[in-house]
Amino acid sequence: MGRSKDLSDFDKGQIVMARRLGQSISETAGLVGCSRSTVVSTYRQWSEEGQTTNRRQGVGRPRLIDAPGQRMLSRLVRTDRRSTVAQVSEHFNDGYGRNVSQHTVHRTLLRMGLRRRSPDGVPMMTPDHCRKRLQWAHERRNWTLEQWKKVAWSDESHFLLHHVDGRVRVRRLPGEVMAPECTEEREQAGGGSVMLWATFCWETLGPGIHVDVNLTDAAYLNIVADQLHPFMAMVFPDGSGLFQQDNSPCHTAHIVREWFEEHDEEFKVLPWPPNSPDLNPIEHLWDVLDQQVRSTPAPPRNLQELKDLLLMSWCQIPQDTFRGLVESMPLRIAAVMAAHGGPTAYSAAPTTPGGRAMAVNSTWRLVGELHEETD
Repeated sequence: MGRSKDLSDFDKGQIVMARRLGQSISETAGLVGCSRSTVVSTYRQWSEEGQTTNRRQGVGRPRLIDAPGQRMLSRLVRTDRRSTVAQVSEHFNDGYGRNVSQHTVHRTLLRMGLRRRSPDGVPMMTPDHCRKRLQWAHERRNWTLEQWKKVAWSDESHFLLHHVDGRVRVRRLPGEVMAPECTEEREQAGGGSVMLWATFCWETLGPGIHVDVNLTDAAYLNIVADQLHPFMAMVFPDGSGLFQQDNSPCHTAHIVREWFEEHDEEFKVLPWPPNSPDLNPIEHLWDVLDQQVRSTPAPPRNLQELKDLLLMSWCQIPQDTFRGLVESMPLRIAAVMAAHGGPTAYSAAPTTPGGRAMAVNSTWRLVGELHEETD
């Protein structure tokens, strides 16, 4: 008698679900229409390996690296995340008792999902930084969305005229290194950069203005007095607003602190923990702004065109975008507390000009996933 057909993935899923819901082996076999031994073996495979496969024993050549070998590879990689395939292969062959090629190890790692990727950048954290971040998050863990709507967020950011992040790839033969279509012209330092200062709150976008790369105390005071002051008076006329700024030297200069103290009845300054770009939603607005600029059909050719395009793009950021970032604040607070004040997944979006365009999609996937976890 020939061997029966393999169960479909749907049937195997039914077996796993029925057994997890407490149905007996016989009841599960009747439900799916298979033998009791099939129910036992399928559920055992799922329990031990976390998956079920339709690979028949004795059909095709068995893999050189079996399930125990894959677990060993996983341990080796997690012990040293920066190890090369050659190093992993050497340690694997020493401990596994079987010599396999680097190519086989590489293919197995890819099949396991352990791809080699560039590490995401996060701010440097000292124990004191973590303690202050955790304390700041703990004090605001019960803030409602209505309270976060009272905060005006601000920051400065650089934008390069030309990206120099080295992520562009071309396909070429060995002798085509200097072929015109395989090269890319570059200017020093990306052809120059533009720096913007901007502010926004849940209600609306605030002013975005061009500032000098070396922002002085006096120049920042002019921004606060001429740009921020009327914005806060317009959005929070009852004096309930909070202004957020980081701890940059020009932000905490004596003349700036004095100005804020003189206007304390009109709005207050939100205390800010050190090294905390992941808590400032405007960091991700910079990502959105940079993506809008880079996706324009006619890229800017000089710094003036870049400045004009940035300011125009800032005014066109959709309302749902910046409101969604403010609404993510409870999740950011929870992430800092879960990390005991350390870096969070919100820190992973690059804050350097060259890396912004690569970060936007992953940033919004992260926000969406964290929202789903709380639903």
